[in-house]
Amino acid sequence: MDVSILDQTQLIEGESSEREFSNTVALAQYLDELGYTRYWLSEHHSTDALAGSAPEVLASYLLSKTANIRVGTGGVMLTHYSSYKVAEMFNVMSALAPGRVDLGVGRAPGGHHLSNIALQSGVIAKRNVDQFPQKLNEIAHYFKNTVPEGSVVKGLQTTPKVMEPAELWLLGSSNDSAKLAAEQGLPYVFAHFINYETGAMEEAITLYREQFQPSAILSEPKVIVAIKTIMADTNEHAQTLAKSALHAQFYLHRGVLSRLIAPDKALSEVQTDKEWAEIEMIKDTYVIGDKATVTQQLKSLKFELAIDEVMTLSPIYDFEARKNSLKLLKEVTNTL
Repeated sequence: MDVSILDQTQLIEGESSEREFSNTVALAQYLDELGYTRYWLSEHHSTDALAGSAPEVLASYLLSKTANIRVGTGGVMLTHYSSYKVAEMFNVMSALAPGRVDLGVGRAPGGHHLSNIALQSGVIAKRNVDQFPQKLNEIAHYFKNTVPEGSVVKGLQTTPKVMEPAELWLLGSSNDSAKLAAEQGLPYVFAHFINYETGAMEEAITLYREQFQPSAILSEPKVIVAIKTIMADTNEHAQTLAKSALHAQFYLHRGVLSRLIAPDKALSEVQTDKEWAEIEMIKDTYVIGDKATVTQQLKSLKFELAIDEVMTLSPIYDFEARKNSLKLLKEVTNTL
């Protein structure tokens, strides 16, 4: 099973953005050596907890610092941007690093209403939501250097022309996104870390496969599942490392997007039985454990859903522990 990473450039309590980006470069190089398939960067705005407000810039930089791993976005929030500008940016990246660029696009805003307004020059974001399928279709055409029939920009060229455009992926966490990816013949990433409702992943992926229409981009369905994994040499250590992420998600449920704090400080304010029950529910949305434990969980995912590639988010406070977690995950996927 192929394994990839989605890096949200999550900031650590007390650390600078400069330090986190330095760690991102080091991690990309490390995973390149380990043989990871992709290194994707997310897009978030107007938050002190996540540094990745311009994933296409960071992706371009990482391409220059790595040799083999595919690098891209997970994703560009297309609602905010011109599809033509996005296509040209990724053509530049593809010319700089042929055959190694991915363009994952999403419909979510990647922020709150103020950042949406600012990104769209004062236009209320809601007005542009229904343009997403059209913009997605436009990017596919621009990558082929064609323009949809009847377009007002007939004769437009997408430059620079490249031998191999970026690989276009649709990101989503619902049946609607699955249907859209199937309709446009695109590879699909299901964000299980966002929608972990029982049966939601299975239903969306089944819909995608059943309704998939071959396209010039893709002849058969192609699926990645994005999950949160935290591994260590023992189950006990993995459970300890997970406290930082569980703490962050506990407060996210209360509308607070916070930096990762040290495991020994995490969850100190959780007191009631109801709150601890919530922590256990959050924990069930993660894959946490040693190699034997995680192997069993990923086997179920691979064989029940016929998944060929898994993408991990690994929100771990200590950088060396995070590297070790990702090394162990690669060792597990090598056996599947």
